Amino acid sequence: MKKVSFLLIIFLMSVPVFSQIPEIPLDELTKTFDDFASNLAGSIPFNSTMGLNWADAHIGNIIPGPPKFGVGFALGFTTMDNESFTKLLNSFNFSMPSFVSGFGGFPIPGYVVEARMGGFVAPFDIGFKFGLMPINADTVKMDYLLVGGDFRFRLIEQKVAIPSFSLGVGFNYMKGGLEPIVNFDSINYTLENPAGDDWELQVTTKPDIYIDWSTATLDFKAQASWTILSIIPYIGFGANTGWSKAGYGVNSQVEIYDATNNKEIKIEDDETKEILKAFGIDDIRETGFSSEKGLSGWSFRVYGGFAVKLPFVRLEFTGLYSFLDNKYGVTFGARFQL
Repeated sequence: MKKVSFLLIIFLMSVPVFSQIPEIPLDELTKTFDDFASNLAGSIPFNSTMGLNWADAHIGNIIPGPPKFGVGFALGFTTMDNESFTKLLNSFNFSMPSFVSGFGGFPIPGYVVEARMGGFVAPFDIGFKFGLMPINADTVKMDYLLVGGDFRFRLIEQKVAIPSFSLGVGFNYMKGGLEPIVNFDSINYTLENPAGDDWELQVTTKPDIYIDWSTATLDFKAQASWTILSIIPYIGFGANTGWSKAGYGVNSQVEIYDATNNKEIKIEDDETKEILKAFGIDDIRETGFSSEKGLSGWSFRVYGGFAVKLPFVRLEFTGLYSFLDNKYGVTFGARFQL
């Protein structure tokens, strides 16, 4: 857990936070968030496929023969769009450290404890994975949960140059959140209401800002593998469909001020809420505001790598590539396996 969270903690410790923030147009904030949420909601299904990418297309059966099973871990990261995340951070007066650009995208870390057991008589196996990573550091709070499982059926058994080949189906659920610790006391977002009056959405006390996300996906995959002495190279193709959502919120004392007419606007009025909905604020109250965006659809990936086969141990290296958004991922795994 500490190794997996290290990259994210270093990143957030490197993010400068300033005590003052300029006024930002509210529609600019909400457009920035929409872009970020769309990218994040499209990237987290890819991230949820980390784990259970075992090199063996089929690990063997429990019955008949000696039992076949394994247990271990996998950790790594996948990337998402840098530009939208940078703009969102700037909206809250954070900035992206320069070293992140070298990843070709913002790295989303992840890890799972995983296990797989062979089938009974028929050539199939079943896998399960689980990852939990609560972090409460000086600069950030983070929550991360990933659970999933799959079923793979071997269609072809390896014969010399012909690889083992299996088809699989699985389910993944992931949710998480970030809450950076801020040290500025106020934020002003400006907007023009339908009557042409200039309003200010004022965050008047030190805010708690959070970003959260979740995804649930049905995953299909096909995989081929070869066993060559102590090396097991493999390659696979995956496709998943499901529903994802991403949101942000600001918890603080909130006021709306009409600068044109020099008066305070009542936040709880239905008319006020409808005006702010047009600017992308789904929910507003005197103690904060929030917004959420959902996305559904398909994503497609190719994955592969190799495992080093040692007595009762596998060391595994995997690369992943998402076709639709040109993002990539890398994982390392180690496990006990019979």
